[in-house]
Amino acid sequence: MPTASRQSSPHEVAWSALCRRTPHVIALIATAAVLITVLTWEVTSGVTWADTRVLDWMIAHRGEPLTTIATVITDLGDTLSMTILATIVVCWFALRRELPVAVLVAVTSLGAGVLVWVIKRLVGRQRPPEASRMVFEPSLSYPSGHTLGSTVVVGIVAIVLVPLIHRKWARVAVTAFAIVFPVAVGLSRIYLGVHWTTDVLAGWIIGLMWLVLCVTAFTRVRPAVGR
Repeated sequence: MPTASRQSSPHEVAWSALCRRTPHVIALIATAAVLITVLTWEVTSGVTWADTRVLDWMIAHRGEPLTTIATVITDLGDTLSMTILATIVVCWFALRRELPVAVLVAVTSLGAGVLVWVIKRLVGRQRPPEASRMVFEPSLSYPSGHTLGSTVVVGIVAIVLVPLIHRKWARVAVTAFAIVFPVAVGLSRIYLGVHWTTDVLAGWIIGLMWLVLCVTAFTRVRPAVGR
């Protein structure tokens, strides 16, 4: 059947062309590594000027409906929501018999959780003062797990799905969502007073770096798997 043939044949994921260009990949990873090193050095020295200024600005502009919107966005970007999304996509590709893609989504998503757990404990940064928090968060602060997780999970889902979408407007919509949603999640974490700005910046940068690493590894291994 045509459908079965299409489902069993491998397809290119987004970013494949970029991730096959070794100099570009090295430049991206090196830039991200430098930024993360600088950020981590800054946060281990204490709360930065930008952290306090941005948080103070967010607190001064709190109110409805922004608080409700921020709470909804932050809930949609939590570990449970991202786990459900990743699981659905992994199962879908497994049913299509595209196991390498299913593994890519699974490994990339699980890796994000491991990165958050390890880095939080290595850095050991405390969250903003309890008086500024609008929701309860017991864990450490750096990096923002919601931000890193949503960047990675929504990002990898978009990367594997966009090539399967035929309508241009739908591809643009999915790509836009993959960019806007993690940004909104990060901003919501600052707004709700549970993260410093540098926590969120680290979440975005580490998340993007992990995505590049995973897609790069996939594009190098996939030709052998596809044969």
